[in-house]
Amino acid sequence: MKMPVRLVAIAAAALVSWAVPAGAQHRNPLIAAGSEQYDDLRFEEALQTLSAALVRSGNTDRDKATIYRLLAFTYLALGREEEAEGAYRSLLAYDPDFDPGSNAAPRIRAFFSAVRERWEADGRPGITPPAPVTIRHRSPPQADRGEPVELRAEIDDPSGRVASVVLAYRQGSEDVFQRLDTRFADGAYTAVITGDDIRPPLVEYYFEGLDASGLPVASRGDVAAPLRIAVPAPGGSSILTQWWFWVGAAVLIGGAVTAGILLSGGGGTEQGTFVITVR
Repeated sequence: MKMPVRLVAIAAAALVSWAVPAGAQHRNPLIAAGSEQYDDLRFEEALQTLSAALVRSGNTDRDKATIYRLLAFTYLALGREEEAEGAYRSLLAYDPDFDPGSNAAPRIRAFFSAVRERWEADGRPGITPPAPVTIRHRSPPQADRGEPVELRAEIDDPSGRVASVVLAYRQGSEDVFQRLDTRFADGAYTAVITGDDIRPPLVEYYFEGLDASGLPVASRGDVAAPLRIAVPAPGGSSILTQWWFWVGAAVLIGGAVTAGILLSGGGGTEQGTFVITVR
């Protein structure tokens, strides 16, 4: 029987004091941002931020455990029990002894207890980390105002973790991201942003690969560092000439290079330095 959304939200909010231990240090700034949004009961925003945090490169096992913990309670607060179970099962893979504690409401403790029992019965899956997932996509630098834009992404998924791919996009840099289901055909996932949403000065977007539980396992861009398509105004200069457009692009490119190093470094401690010049 599903718990009332309001009841779960109130009960989950009461657990903020232990969700992220005081003084915990994380290299991924999105963890702190998502935790703050969770504290403020801005659960939809926290969900987007934490999803982006999860697929950022460089997360430690402790980082991942914290993210999955926050995701589990965020999904519960939104009444999305299937995704909450998926997040909690993923948390148990990093922290098998985790328990919500005596401060948790009885219904919440019962929910997590039932999830743990199913996880144990399934042989404690997830203890062995799966192969990483990569999303390959080439972003168009510019689009015509009012004309639809088709975006295409290909997935490298050795372990078969991706069950669906979504495209999140917004017009400009302030609106809330809208999400579109992609269509799989000819080896690629595609989605179309309608012409009504292609307006100056730009469109921001990112791809996100989700597993069968609806949890993100890979992304190309994210809510904090989206990809950008310039949309010139009629008779005006292109946004491609604006310095701030390329600052965002350079940061994203740098992140992609770093991700490649971390995924292919083979466990070594030495790190390389790359200088990227954008013209």
